[in-house]
Amino acid sequence: MEKRRDKRYKTRQIAKVGGKLGVVNDVSSHGIQISTAFSPKERKIDISFELYGNMIQVIGIIRWIKWNQKLKALNQLGVIIENAPPEFKRFIAEFES
Repeated sequence: MEKRRDKRYKTRQIAKVGGKLGVVNDVSSHGIQISTAFSPKERKIDISFELYGNMIQVIGIIRWIKWNQKLKALNQLGVIIENAPPEFKRFIAEFES
């Protein structure tokens, strides 16, 4: 069993990852997991998605990439969020309450 510092919460949010379409699959207080066809060239990426009717933008550092063999063109990215905006922190707090 994996041991993680923070609990993950399942969600489905359409996102833009490095300007390409993606889906946020789960979130934690320090990071997110995203599925996307985007193949990053650098570890630092821009991610934007909608929360509470507003688009938010976060900067993340890719910690891991998994290539989905069944879907061939889809990558899963584990991303640590740098300086999360208040809306993101509020979103996580709602899962924790």
